Amino acid sequence: MGKIGRIALVVAAVAVNVIPGVGQAISGAIVGALGGTFAAYGIAVTALQAVSLLGFAVGLGMVGSLFAPSAPKPEPAERQVKTSTPLRNYIYGRRRSYGALVLFETATDGTAVDVIAFADGRVSAVHAIYLNDDLVTLTGSSVNALADGRYASSAVNVGYNLGLATETAFSAVISKLPGIWTSSHRGDGVMAGYMLKTPVKQKHFLDVYPQGDNITLSLVIDGMTLFDPRLTGQDWADDDTWTGSFDNPVLGLLHYLVTKRPVDYDTKILPVIDYWIAAANICDTARALKAGGAEKLYRGWIMYDSSAKPHEVISEFLKTCDGWMGETPEGYLIIYVGQLYTPTVTITSTEIIDYEVKNFVEDEDRLNEVIVSYISDQHDFNTVEATAWLDSADIAERGRKVSQPFAPQVPSHAQVQYLAKRMMARQNAQYSGTISTNYSGRSVIGQRYINLTVEEAGTIFYDGLAEILTIERNHQTSGVNFTWAAVSAALDDWNEVTEEGDPAPVGDGVAMAALSVPVVSSSSAQLDGGSARILITCSSPDRADLTWYLHWRLNGETVWNEQEYSDIAQGTSIDLVSDLVPVDQSVEVEVSYSTGSGQFSGWSATETISTSTAALAPSPNTAFTASGGSGSVSGSWSNSTSSNFGHSELWYGTTSVFGSASQLGSDYSGVAGATEAFSESLSADDYYLWSVAYNAADSAASTTGPIAVTVT
Repeated sequence: MGKIGRIALVVAAVAVNVIPGVGQAISGAIVGALGGTFAAYGIAVTALQAVSLLGFAVGLGMVGSLFAPSAPKPEPAERQVKTSTPLRNYIYGRRRSYGALVLFETATDGTAVDVIAFADGRVSAVHAIYLNDDLVTLTGSSVNALADGRYASSAVNVGYNLGLATETAFSAVISKLPGIWTSSHRGDGVMAGYMLKTPVKQKHFLDVYPQGDNITLSLVIDGMTLFDPRLTGQDWADDDTWTGSFDNPVLGLLHYLVTKRPVDYDTKILPVIDYWIAAANICDTARALKAGGAEKLYRGWIMYDSSAKPHEVISEFLKTCDGWMGETPEGYLIIYVGQLYTPTVTITSTEIIDYEVKNFVEDEDRLNEVIVSYISDQHDFNTVEATAWLDSADIAERGRKVSQPFAPQVPSHAQVQYLAKRMMARQNAQYSGTISTNYSGRSVIGQRYINLTVEEAGTIFYDGLAEILTIERNHQTSGVNFTWAAVSAALDDWNEVTEEGDPAPVGDGVAMAALSVPVVSSSSAQLDGGSARILITCSSPDRADLTWYLHWRLNGETVWNEQEYSDIAQGTSIDLVSDLVPVDQSVEVEVSYSTGSGQFSGWSATETISTSTAALAPSPNTAFTASGGSGSVSGSWSNSTSSNFGHSELWYGTTSVFGSASQLGSDYSGVAGATEAFSESLSADDYYLWSVAYNAADSAASTTGPIAVTVT
């Protein structure tokens, strides 16, 4: 069978209309057809024909390709899903999962109870815990309060398991929902968690729950434990022995193929395990970073759900490492990752039956900008954009950008840039084409890179390194058909200083600013007879929407007595007067305020105030009567009713000025409010009498009297 060469060449912007050595005219229709062929290959490089193996289209070789369609993003990677039958989610690497609510109830004590399924299968660990976008920590199961007071007083409790084959039901949920959640609700083989949100007083609600009760629990999960054939002591049949790196994409793909797809490890993988070990080792090699230090060359943080098609999942793994997977002639599955190797196979005119060569890229297909995204632990494990990978010279020459988004599930801006460079190089390869071979050409099966020489009648159309993009059997020739693209020997070159680019900028999230805590400038007791009040002067924000609070308790007690002031004039300083408090006590007092939105300031520092009445005079005695007699005076009064009453005294003088008077007789130490009768001896004269009440510290009340009497 003769060779028929079809060449599409652009030289000095002049179309070549005759194929040298063949003399066959070609038309723009052929060029257009070729352009369509390669435009299609540029979008999705997959096998052209399929054999049933993994439940997806796979030929003798496939690129999982940086260009292949992405698997749909699982909803639990972006938000919490409420459904009674959630899709199962699978995690390889480190991913933040919002999960699917499988129970959301309110207990009889008002506690909101959520149970969430986060991932299928056993995971390695929980790396971090988020309530909404608040990174939190636990003491036991209690969420520790943040600096602004949210989640205070152990209001939120969280727990989780790791998805063991036999799990234990959450006892905290059983205790809150007896009869609804029982010990039988184990969730075997499902990585799950729970959240309990306890009710709080309305006044403190927005401080503990600033976003209301709309709190979502999400976990950053270190994904499935993986089998690693490089390590001793690992048994493929016993997952309890697996300790492989959870984010090595080659190990992750191996796990997926053998546990989730019908690939037999012993017959399909083990005979070529050296390929898998070599690829895993390349992933773990170091790539220097611009900021110093190094990171692994390829890592995968992959999450998908059970609705994803197998070829989409495999593509997600291969995208993270510029991977290539195919079959050997014996049907073994082999893998290469993004690193050039020296080809061992050469294809020349000896093997080529038919070919197409294209030595240009259509303007609309030539990429000069790749818009890259990655999963950032600096952005709460969300997907963010890094610096785009640009061909600045081509942009300047053409004056326009031809862009393509690229969002492999990787955790590093440096890694995604490295992959984007390889992606653009493959898309923009100047030479590409298709080859049909005879039986000898089957030597390319299982090869990613080959030496390729396309020659016709002494004219060489391509001679160099080529990458096989897709391959299929050619039943007519007993050989193969494959598509290829030229590869630069400098593909692996990398300068982190000039090529790494920059990560997404990190900014502080906008959070509700904490209110300033009031500062007490003075405090005192206001004593009035047998009662007391507390006067507090403190700083105040100058705003009109404040409601003030004062609470007090006796020193040593635990319960506060609280009062509210809803009509205090605004200003930078305010005075608060308490209701009546006990006298002769040590009283602790604190003040606070809330805004119209319900935000609470927190309580001031505690002020300790004495309501001692030792310096407080009692109220005066009352009902004072007196009369003179022969050598004596007599009468009565009612003692002061003050609680701090100590005793009464009778005073006399020859004028109505109390300052010149003297005590008559001894102290009258009666009972407060009781009637005191008196009879005291005096020499004959005219006198004035006073009754005076005293407290225990001898502080005198105002005098009662005088009453004028005459002693004969």
